[in-house]
Parts: sequence; structure tokens; C-alpha cells
Amino acid sequence: MNPMRNAVNRTLLALTGAALLAGGGWLALTGGAVAERLPGWWPAPGTGTVLLDRAALADLRGTGWWTPVLVAGTASALLLCLAWFLAQPRRGGARRLPLAGPPLTLRSRALAAAVARRAEATDGVERAHVHLPAGNKRSRARVRLLLEPGAGPGPVLDRVTRGPLDEVRDSLAPHPLRIHVHLGVRSARERCAR
Repeated sequence: MNPMRNAVNRTLLALTGAALLAGGGWLALTGGAVAERLPGWWPAPGTGTVLLDRAALADLRGTGWWTPVLVAGTASALLLCLAWFLAQPRRGGARRLPLAGPPLTLRSRALAAAVARRAEATDGVERAHVHLPAGNKRSRARVRLLLEPGAGPGPVLDRVTRGPLDEVRDSLAPHPLRIHVHLGVRSARERCAR
């Protein structure tokens, strides 16, 4: 996600949450037994009052500007929310990773598939799954390896690290790549079922 858009999204969400929390807290504190314990300067609605009574609403409807302003304001708010929603990037395969050398990028799914194929070609690995979420300057990879029966985890991890994982690390240099590798073996129950 674009860092600027991410910052704006978080700011708008924080402001909306703060406004809702302040309004809800004010309403919760001004009603019931808590209202008696509040200091005298605390703003509180009068007993039995409403936000907009029928007389005030009738006066507003009687003016010529009320209905057009209400419709225009509601439509503008709806269009702004819709435009902001459509401006958000889609998650999934469109994420791109910067490559070393000339300014090139590669889809993270394509690079993950290539690394998985290279890992599966390594001796002792039966199956591999690689997940490479794209990041601006920092990337991380989650690698799941299913070992062949009888393969030693240490030597397999060493071969995968010196092979495909070092290659992907070199491809993404100078951006650092943190790698988390999960090794697994097929259970005896699974082998009997097949």
C-alpha cells in the first residue's frame, strides 16, 4: 500500500474513532447515576431534551435552503466515501517487489512461485510453498518445506538456504529479506492412506 495513503487511512480512522468515542463517552457519562458525580462545568444535555425538536425541524424545513443543502451534503459524503473506497489498492497478485540492478519490479507471486520451484528441485524436498508479501524497503519470506522421507532437516535446510533463498536474497538486494522457514514431514498415517 502507498505509505501516504496508508497514513491518511490511519489518520481518518483514528479521527473517526476519537469522535465516536468522545460522543459515546459524553452520552454515557451524562445519563444515569454517573451524571450526579460529574463536576458542575461538565456540559450535559437538559432533562428530556432532544437533539432537534419538532418545532426547530419544521422551521428548518420551511426555509428554502434546508432540503437542497441536506441532499447535496448527503450525496457529497456518499460520493467521497465511494471515491475513497475505489482508490484503495487491491490486495493479491498486483504487489511488486523491487529487484537489484536497473529499476525493475517483479510480481511477488511470480517470484514466490520461482523460489518454490527451485526449492522443490533441491535434494530432500518433496514439496515447497513460498509466500513473499511485497514491502517498500523491507521484505519477508515465509517458506514451508515438506521433507522427503528419510531426509535430514539440517542438510536440507543448508542446501535450500545456500541455493534458492540466497538467490532471492541477491535478487532483492539492497533491500533486506527476512526469511522464516518451516520444515515438516509427512506423517506415517498420511503415507498409509495414500
